[in-house]
This record gives sequence, structure tokens and C-alpha cells, in this order.
Amino acid sequence: MEKYLSVLEKTALFEGIGAPEIAEVCRLLRGRRVRYPKGGVIVKRTERVESAGIVLSGAVQAERNGADGTLHIVARHGAGALFGDVLTVSQREKSPVDIVAAEDTEVLFLPLGEIMDDAPAERRAAFVRLRRNLLRELAEKYWRLNRQVEILRAPTLRAKLARRLLEERGARGGDDFTIPGTRETLASELGVNRSALSRELGKLRREGILTMERGHFALLDLSSLRRIAEQG
Repeated sequence: MEKYLSVLEKTALFEGIGAPEIAEVCRLLRGRRVRYPKGGVIVKRTERVESAGIVLSGAVQAERNGADGTLHIVARHGAGALFGDVLTVSQREKSPVDIVAAEDTEVLFLPLGEIMDDAPAERRAAFVRLRRNLLRELAEKYWRLNRQVEILRAPTLRAKLARRLLEERGARGGDDFTIPGTRETLASELGVNRSALSRELGKLRREGILTMERGHFALLDLSSLRRIAEQG
């Protein structure tokens, strides 16, 4: 566990909690580490999720099949990301997606529902902070979902893409950023096929609105991108 404490200290869940306390909290919650090869299924769709997962190394992605059988990558998470927390806390809903290792991956599982129980007196402050951090994480996911809905409500792929790029710009705090995952991942997120996405990105590049290379984007004409995003 010691070699992963630096990863855990940087997560939103453990913000403000020191490494020794993180190690003790993980012990009290009976945290367990599991390794998965690339393609390994971590959570199956319709399965109940009793423990949230923190990606210690590698990456995971949420997948589901469309009505036509096409595989859609809903989200991708790298080291430090928390997944399954909403389902763990609710303890009633089943997973709507498959969670799969996008590469060789190690995950720390924690039954976060148990942090609502009393903790030993010497760890009570850490548990209170953990609850606050979890609440903030759940709220952020709620607003992120709202923003995703706004992106998908755009009437054209061009507008969807513009909104998605502006969303990423806001999250990264600059005009130069990398969107994790492959172009196929981004296409699935926007509900389109990869070829259509590539054509639209090519148009935006030819118009001088952006440059791109292997998932790295530089936004060159924000005013034009904002006009496109406001369509509909």
C-alpha cells in the first residue's frame, strides 16, 4: 500500500488527509487491491456494487452496447480516479455499464458506505473529512452529468464537439490540453461514429479553429468555437 499513498493523496476523495491517516482509513475499511489484465471485467452490467474503486495504476473504461449491438465507451478513468461511488452509497441500484480494464490495471476497492458508521476516536476527524470529500465528489459528478446532457442536446455533431472542447478547456484551465482516451472513446461519448468525428475535427482544423495530434488539442479561435457551441 505504501507505494500507492502518493497516488491516493492526490485524489479528491482523500484531499486534506495525510498519508498515515489514509493508510489507517484503508485498513479500517478493509480496502483490497486487485490487479486486472487489459480487457479484464471489473464490474459487470446489472451487478450490484458494494465497494467503490480507486484506480491505482492503469486505466478503466465504462462500456455498454447500443440497441444495434455497437459497443459504446461511456467514460475512461486513469490513475487516481474514483468509480462506483454513487452505486456504493445508494446500495440499491445496479451498474448500468460494464467497467473494464483499458490496460493492465490495479484497483483499490473501498466500501464507502461504511464511512457513515462511527470511526475510532483517533480517526474520527479523518472520517469526517472523507465524508465531506465524498459528498463534494458526488456533487461534482451530478453537475458533470448535467454538463454532459447539455453537450448531447446540441443539434449537430459540430455543436456537440464545440461544447465538449469548451468543457474540457474549462476543466483544464487553458486552450492547450489532452483529452484522455482514443478518438473512438470521444466518438462514443458524443454518440457518433469515429469517421464522422474525424471529418468534423478535420473541418475545424482546416478552418483554423484548432490544431490536434493524438488526443492533444490547441484551441486557436475561441470566438468561432463559442459561436458553433451556441447553435440550437
